[in-house]
Amino acid sequence: MPKHPILKTAIAFLFVLSMSCGLFAEEEKAYRIGPENLLQIDVHYGKDSLISQKVRVSSKNLITFPLVGEVDVEGLTVSELENKLYTLLEKDYLVNPQVSVVIEEYSTVTVIGEVKKPGAYPIKGKLTVVEAISLAEGFTKIASPNRAKIVRTNDDGTKKEIPVRLSDIINGKKQKNNIYLQAGDVLVVPESLF
Repeated sequence: MPKHPILKTAIAFLFVLSMSCGLFAEEEKAYRIGPENLLQIDVHYGKDSLISQKVRVSSKNLITFPLVGEVDVEGLTVSELENKLYTLLEKDYLVNPQVSVVIEEYSTVTVIGEVKKPGAYPIKGKLTVVEAISLAEGFTKIASPNRAKIVRTNDDGTKKEIPVRLSDIINGKKQKNNIYLQAGDVLVVPESLF
């Protein structure tokens, strides 16, 4: 290890950065494509031939892509979608297409109300209500965590409210209620009545 302190710090920083990039790459490989994701899909075929398109995943986990039409992407990883598109395109249209899929925007959930940092947060994998509160940097002093609720939009456009007793979950009393959030969910933490 170098003796110079700045060089030591720089090497340590680069090591941590390379580890976190590796973890992010692994996380992205395991990520399951879901509603709201924006995908950049490039298909190279033949000499200098390219189909390039940005597509948004619908609430029913469908995308539309040239030549193949609607494609169900529910639960697929990036590499699984690349393989699926390759198979569909090669079957009737192209010879040995080279398919590349990149996730440009992830699904989001929104945390509002009495949290320190309200906003929209990406779902990369599975995200529980407690993890969402952590991303929002916790509660304000006037929060009422046991009166929180999730507002979820159903496929038909109707809304459903799911009560969540966050203090009970955090204190280990009701871990089964630490449910996973879905794309488009809004987690609302109200102000205390007192």
